[in-house]
Amino acid sequence: MHLKRTFFAACLTAVVSVNVLAQAGVLNQKVLAVVIERAKATHSDGLVIIQDGKQLAQYPSLEEEKPVYIASAGKSLTCLAIGSLLQQGLIDSLDQPICTLFPEWQQGKKRSITIRMLLNHTSGLQDHPNASMEMEPPPDFKVDDVVQLALCAELASDPGTMVKYSNKAVALLAGVVERASGQRFDAFFEKAFYRPMGITDFEWIRDRKGTPTVHGAFVIRPSDLAKFGELMLGQGIYDGKRLVPARFVQEAIAPGQSIDPIWGLLWWRLPEREQRVLDTALVVEWRRLGVSEEFIHRFEPMVGKIFENKTAYWAAVKDLLGADWEVDMDRTLPLGARWSGRIFSDRMLGYYADGYRGNYLVVLPEYHLVAVRCSSPDGFDPESDGFDDFVTLITGICTPAKH
Repeated sequence: MHLKRTFFAACLTAVVSVNVLAQAGVLNQKVLAVVIERAKATHSDGLVIIQDGKQLAQYPSLEEEKPVYIASAGKSLTCLAIGSLLQQGLIDSLDQPICTLFPEWQQGKKRSITIRMLLNHTSGLQDHPNASMEMEPPPDFKVDDVVQLALCAELASDPGTMVKYSNKAVALLAGVVERASGQRFDAFFEKAFYRPMGITDFEWIRDRKGTPTVHGAFVIRPSDLAKFGELMLGQGIYDGKRLVPARFVQEAIAPGQSIDPIWGLLWWRLPEREQRVLDTALVVEWRRLGVSEEFIHRFEPMVGKIFENKTAYWAAVKDLLGADWEVDMDRTLPLGARWSGRIFSDRMLGYYADGYRGNYLVVLPEYHLVAVRCSSPDGFDPESDGFDDFVTLITGICTPAKH
C-alpha cells in the first residue's frame, strides 16, 4: 500500500508518546494531535518528531519508510558540507573568494564573490527563484552541468549588496566542494555525514555530467533527515563524533548578512512571531521596478493590513488573484522583487530547512526538539498537500496546555 494511505499506525505510535510526555508538562497534547491530523490530511510521506532523543511521532514505521526527494530543504544540508570543509581544513574560511577555486572568476566583479555570499544569497548571480525555469528545464528536468551554468551566470546585482534567493549560487557549492576536496560532492558528503551517521538508504538527483544538483539533490528517509536536526542541536556533534565545527553551526543560524535577519546560511531563522503585510513601502518598490498600476490596483484591499502569518497572507492573495495567483505573481513581478513585507519579533525560537511540497526540518533548541515532515512528488496535489502551516504548528507544540 502507498505510504500516503497508511497513516493509522503512525497516529497510534504518536499518541502513545504524546500521552506520556504531556503528563510531564512538556508538550501541548492538543497541538501535537493537530499536527498529526494535518499530516494525515495532507497525505504526508513522512512525519518524525523527536525531543531529547525520544521519538514522539514516526510515520511510517522505520520498516516501511522510504527515501523522499526533499527539494530545497536539501540546501540546508549543502550548507553543512561547507562546514565539513572547514572541519577538515580544506578551505581557509567562509570569506575565501570563489576565484581561488575557479580562476575564471579572477576578473571583474565576480572576483569579490565569496563562499559566504553563496551561502547567504548575496552573490548577485542572475537566477530565477523557480528552479524549474532554468536549472531543471523540460522535458527530462536535467541540465548538462549545473556548476558550469552557475559559473557562466551574469551578475544581476553587485556582490554583497542585495539578498536574493539563488538556486544557481547554491548549485555552485557542489563545485566548491569538489575543487576543495578533490571528490565529487556525493562522495564527499557520504563520507563526511552519511557513513558516520549510519545513513545507508539514499539517492541523488544529478545533472547529465553526474554532479549532484545540490540546490535540490537529496533523496533521503525522513528519519535520517531528522538526524541532521540532532546534529545541529549537538552543535556539530552526532553520536559523539564532531562532523562540523560548533562555531560554524552558530554562524549558520545567525543572521547571514545585515540586510534581512530572517536569512541564515541556507537555513531559515524562525522568529517567535512573523507577520506579513503589503505596506506602502512594498507598493513604492513595485512601482520603482515598473510593475503596472493595473496589477498594483488589484492589491488595494490588502494595503496596510497585517496578517498574522504567511498562510493567511497567501490566502488573501489567492482570493484577489484566483487559483493561479503564483503564476500571476511570478509573471508580473520582476526577478528579485519581494512578494510581501515581513514584520519579525526580536526573539528567535529556532531555525528550519524548507523545500517545495512542504518538506521541512525544524529545530527548536530551547525545547531540544526536531521535527520533520516530508512529501514526495508521487501523487502530490499542490492545492491540498503542501502543509504550509507545519512550521507554525511545530512552534506551538511546547506551549503549555491550558486546563
